Amino acid sequence: MELKRIADEIKEAQNIVLTIHINSDGDCIGAALALMLILDRYNKKNFSDEIYKMKNVRLVLDDKLPKFMGHFKERALVEYYPNFKMKDIDLLIAIDSANIERIGNVAELRKDAKKMINIDHHISNTNYADINYVEDVSSTSEIIYKFLDLFDVELDKEIASLLYLGIINDTGNFTHSNVTAETFLISSELIKAGVDNNEITDILFGVTLGKARLLGEVYKNLKIDEELKFAYYYLSDKKAEELKIGRDESDGMSETLLDLVGIEASLFLKDEKEGRVKGSLRSKNSYDVNEIAMSFGGGGHIKAAGFNTDENPEKVIGTIEELLKKQLTKQ
Repeated sequence: MELKRIADEIKEAQNIVLTIHINSDGDCIGAALALMLILDRYNKKNFSDEIYKMKNVRLVLDDKLPKFMGHFKERALVEYYPNFKMKDIDLLIAIDSANIERIGNVAELRKDAKKMINIDHHISNTNYADINYVEDVSSTSEIIYKFLDLFDVELDKEIASLLYLGIINDTGNFTHSNVTAETFLISSELIKAGVDNNEITDILFGVTLGKARLLGEVYKNLKIDEELKFAYYYLSDKKAEELKIGRDESDGMSETLLDLVGIEASLFLKDEKEGRVKGSLRSKNSYDVNEIAMSFGGGGHIKAAGFNTDENPEKVIGTIEELLKKQLTKQ
């Protein structure tokens, strides 16, 4: 599926709703807001054309934005379900969402939309929309960058900053194996457009006091399966409250665990709402964590994946160890 077809669908549409996955991160929100700005520039470019109909483009989420988005003025463009209303939806576009469940209750809008489009970079994507574009690249923001040419819109600092946020979010500031030469080429163009890479890196990866307390706790009490070279940690609600950790302050802990010398796979598990737990899996070269995450109804990439489940945390850890063992024996 070529992106040009999706661009053509957007050009034909007038009422467009964008959405992203729940527990949003820098990539999904950066990609979605960047696409909003691209379409805003496209509107302004064609404003003087009497035949052109201005596009009504809105972004709706099913939960709150991450705290770091307080640094971006574009956060004001975000609306929230179920207060969101739009008549005659031509396109519902899901961004960076591997399955329709990931967009939460916003999925209810599908029955009102004439067509749904799915743009993503997760190899576990279930191709749930009418039109699906899934490319195995560093981030969905890397895909959205291509829309600049498709809409003949010039890259500016605002768009570039949002795309840069998305790319460094999903590459761990260019430390993950999903980084390619193309990722660096795109990022260099973003910096040419005026991105302050130091500022955005600090916004996304700066260590708060809460995160510092969590790092100490994780390093002190993490568990390691020496045979599997597997490091893991479970953060309960009780412990999170004790450490006074905010919602976003546990982000990146699976990468922290994987950074340990000699570790090939990591799991950071934490309590979520309604008795569920969220797992973030990472690996180096020995394991396919996407396969493991899919066994819990999640997914992602071979070396980075996640899931949500209502299973007991101890059982989840035991199941993952068994699945890692099976992969190890096949090597």
